Amino acid sequence: MFKFQPSTVVVGVDVHKYSHTAVALDPWGQEKGRLDFSNDNLSEHASWLNTLGEQKDILVALEDVNSYGVHLVADLTTRGFAVRYVPAILTERERRQSTKRHKSDYVDAKRVGKVILTKFEETLPAKESIAEKAELIIAQTLDLLLMERRDLVKEKTALKNQLHALLHQYYGDHYADDFPKPFHKRAIAFYLSDLEQITASSAVDIGKKMLADSIVRRLKRLLLHEEQITVITKKLTDIGKQSLEVQALSEKLHGCGAVTACAIMAEVTTVKRFVRKDKFAMYAGVAPTERSSGIHNRLHTNPFGNRRLNRALHTVALSQIACKGDKRGKEYYWKKLKEGKTKLWAMRCLKRQLANQVFQILKQARI
Repeated sequence: MFKFQPSTVVVGVDVHKYSHTAVALDPWGQEKGRLDFSNDNLSEHASWLNTLGEQKDILVALEDVNSYGVHLVADLTTRGFAVRYVPAILTERERRQSTKRHKSDYVDAKRVGKVILTKFEETLPAKESIAEKAELIIAQTLDLLLMERRDLVKEKTALKNQLHALLHQYYGDHYADDFPKPFHKRAIAFYLSDLEQITASSAVDIGKKMLADSIVRRLKRLLLHEEQITVITKKLTDIGKQSLEVQALSEKLHGCGAVTACAIMAEVTTVKRFVRKDKFAMYAGVAPTERSSGIHNRLHTNPFGNRRLNRALHTVALSQIACKGDKRGKEYYWKKLKEGKTKLWAMRCLKRQLANQVFQILKQARI
């Protein structure tokens, strides 16, 4: 855990694709220096950092540690510097609360540093600087595969929606009556066989032929998407077997399948980033925010946090309250409903309990 001292130097960095701007601040927010650099001269940035003080007293803060900042974070971690991740919402709040709402690379970098000085407890250590190398490689691989899988599922859903409309135009209301599902393998095989005969015929109306041709192309794309999703899911499962945390979540958390467990670990990387379960719940966006004044005290939904992690917890929660779900999850959910909570708020309460379970499972997985 990084500790602030009078000799501490916080360096805020505004990261871009081709250039970065760094601003150094002392513990009182006074500027100590600034530097413009790029990924081609990261060694110059490291040399500049060493002129600011001892390495143990320097804390580098970035908004972007995964995309354009990945090379900078890797270099800083290799050199042993402490790196902190600052959520973009915090710097945006800093800008709104400022009397001067200027926006430039220099000002943004300075705001990143000031967030560290004023809201340190709301930030997290960059996973690259705290996770073991094996954990980091697995998390990055899972994140890459899950990103591709999400895109494919989204495109697959769009294709199905389009095909529902087009098949209805071609076959009428009962196009799916003879099949278990509209896009069952047997249904797709029938559509392709029937429609390809139409597209090959010269006696069919041009409008009908064009419609049939359009449906055939979409069906073939749908099959390709399903094949690629299957391949990626298998790769996720195989890689997940190399992670103790993924295995522990799949085995000990009811309703958490291999893909969901991979999704959780892709966002968490290592539970060492979180000091307490409350911190983990806040990161997942399942800890309610408190708004109180005098005798009035209300809890509100937290719209922030990591939404992908939140969605993974939501998937587990839905599975637990299903007909064949987890007995304890269902009992807790119905208990909240009997207390007068709405279904949505009862689900939020369950997700908070699940976040606590996930935190505990991940802590024990490495023991």
